[in-house]
Amino acid sequence: MLRPFKQTGSRFVGHLTRWQTYHKSALAIRREDVSVWERRAPLAPRHVKLLTNLGYKVLVQPSNRRAIHEKEYIKAGGIIQEDISKACLIIGVKRPPEDKLIPNKNYAFFSHTIKAQEANMPLLDEILRKNIRLIDYEKMVDHKGRRVVAFGKWAGVAGIINILHGMGLRFLALGHHTPFMHIGMAHNYRNSSQAVQAVRDAGYEISLGLMPKSIGPITFVFTGTGNVSQGAQEMFSALPAEFVEPHELKEVSRTGDLRKVYATVISRHHHLVRKSDGVYDPVEYDKHPELYISRFNTEIAPYTTCLINGIYWEQNTPRLLSREDAQRL
Repeated sequence: MLRPFKQTGSRFVGHLTRWQTYHKSALAIRREDVSVWERRAPLAPRHVKLLTNLGYKVLVQPSNRRAIHEKEYIKAGGIIQEDISKACLIIGVKRPPEDKLIPNKNYAFFSHTIKAQEANMPLLDEILRKNIRLIDYEKMVDHKGRRVVAFGKWAGVAGIINILHGMGLRFLALGHHTPFMHIGMAHNYRNSSQAVQAVRDAGYEISLGLMPKSIGPITFVFTGTGNVSQGAQEMFSALPAEFVEPHELKEVSRTGDLRKVYATVISRHHHLVRKSDGVYDPVEYDKHPELYISRFNTEIAPYTTCLINGIYWEQNTPRLLSREDAQRL
């Protein structure tokens, strides 16, 4: 679920009040249908309650996949109905299919188009053709340029669960049966407590020395210190994990204890250097990231079993790993 606004609820209401001055007060939560696995919602019932108490009409498209049951939205004053064409603002988490876009409407969702992502250019073309105003969550910022809509820690929690599940499958394909095989995908668990228990069970087997010796010590690298990275680390800590400094990664990847897993958290200063002299200046980097390169591919990646990437990337900033870097590893 999205963390709707980092600012206080009163500021959120203030935005909506100004918006209502020029538009009819009808907002719609659309069904997430671009992926069969998508169960998130852009607003929780408590947010809907806030809006309906202020006199706004909130339409909710029915969905059998949504994690929040429709009755919770009804209790909050939401109206469950298929037709959302009367709403002047339609919100979602992910992009709608092109054929579901309603002409001449305002939409808000993560479009994944602002970096000219090739896969979503047809979506952008259709938005322009249908005269749609797109409000992309990634570009909503405060007066200091800080994003006001972002994913919370649950993005990291769900991500690390799926990563551990995927590692189990990958190791199995390479001929190794590991405790990670007992971890399912995030959507298989009713709540986070069940997922934590599954990770703990796998961790217990690791602590008993049941990881194949042929794999060697397992190392995890977390990037970033925001919500996603923190959520991933929180779930990861259910394993018998030891966090080390980035410069220690090389040694533990070779001689570490197989009854635990190792992890490190890297920040900018651990891998970014100025092209001219190999020095990192945080003030200069914020203004001129194009003057820097990353040494992640040579100093950290070779000793990494699994990378959990929790940083925001822009086109003028150095890449952690290029395709060529990954092929050389």
